[in-house]
Amino acid sequence: MTALDRGAPVAGRSVAISVATVGIPKYLDRPQIVRRASAVELGVAEFERWGEPLGDMVQRVLAQDLTQRLPRGSIVTTSRTLTGDETSSIELDLSRFDADADGTIVLDVQWRIRRNGRALSSLQSVHITRRPADATTPATVKAMSDALGDLAARIAAKLR
Repeated sequence: MTALDRGAPVAGRSVAISVATVGIPKYLDRPQIVRRASAVELGVAEFERWGEPLGDMVQRVLAQDLTQRLPRGSIVTTSRTLTGDETSSIELDLSRFDADADGTIVLDVQWRIRRNGRALSSLQSVHITRRPADATTPATVKAMSDALGDLAARIAAKLR
C-alpha cells in the first residue's frame, strides 16, 4: 500500500503526533493477502504477499496520509525515532481490512487520539468500503490505500 498524493499540506498551526502501533486481527497477521471467499470462508493467496507486515504498513501509510492532510509538523510512527516533541498519539485497532467475496474492500477500525497519555477523543468506530477498479491484486491494494486515505481524512478533521 502507498499514501496517495493529495497535494500540499493544509495551512494552520503545526502538530506533533505519533501514530502508535496498529492492532490487526490474527487472520490478517500473515505475509499473504487475505480475501473472503464467502461470508464465512477466507481465502489466502499463497503467491500474493505484502512487502512488509500489514500492521507496520498501515502505520507507515497512515502517517504519510496524515502528513498530507495536516499543517506542517512532525508526524512520526513508533517504528521511527521519536523526537520527544510529540504531544499526541493515535491508537488504531483494525477489526477488519480485507476484500469481500465481491471484491469490495472493507475497513473496520476503532481509533482514539491521546494527548499526554490521556484520551483526547472518545473511541471512534469507522466502517469504510471501497470498490476496486477491477479484480486484480494491484486494484485491490489501491482500493485499500484509498480506504486508509479516507481514514486519515477523518482523523485529520479531529486534529485540526
